Amino acid sequence: MRPGGRPPVDCTGACSRVFSVAVHDIDPETLPEFGLPPDTFFPEAEKLARYIIDCVSGGCGIVCQCGYGQSRSAACAAAIREFYDGNGIGVFADYRYCPNQLIFNKLLAALRKAAQEVPEKR
Repeated sequence: MRPGGRPPVDCTGACSRVFSVAVHDIDPETLPEFGLPPDTFFPEAEKLARYIIDCVSGGCGIVCQCGYGQSRSAACAAAIREFYDGNGIGVFADYRYCPNQLIFNKLLAALRKAAQEVPEKR
C-alpha cells in the first residue's frame, strides 16, 4: 500500500516502461515525525534517476504523476527539467503546482550523480 492507504496506480497495458514509487509528501522539518532521517527519505531516487536517464537516452518521454499531480510529481518534473534544460524553476513558478522541495533536491542530486557515473547517456 502507498502512503495514505491507496493502492499503486495500475498501469497494466498502458506502456512497457513504468517506474512506480510510493513516497510521503512531507517537508524536511516533518521527517522526524515519520521516523525518517533525511538520508533515508526517498531511497529510490538513485534508481529513479538511472531509469530517467535510460528512458531519455532511449528516446522515451517521461510522465510524472502523483496522487494530486501538484507536489511530488511536480517536484520530479522540475528536477528532470532542471537536469536536462536548466529550467526547473518554470515548474516552481507555475501557480498550479507546489513542488515538494525535498523530493526535487533528492532527485536532482541523484540525476547529477547518475550522469557522472554514465555521462554519455545524458
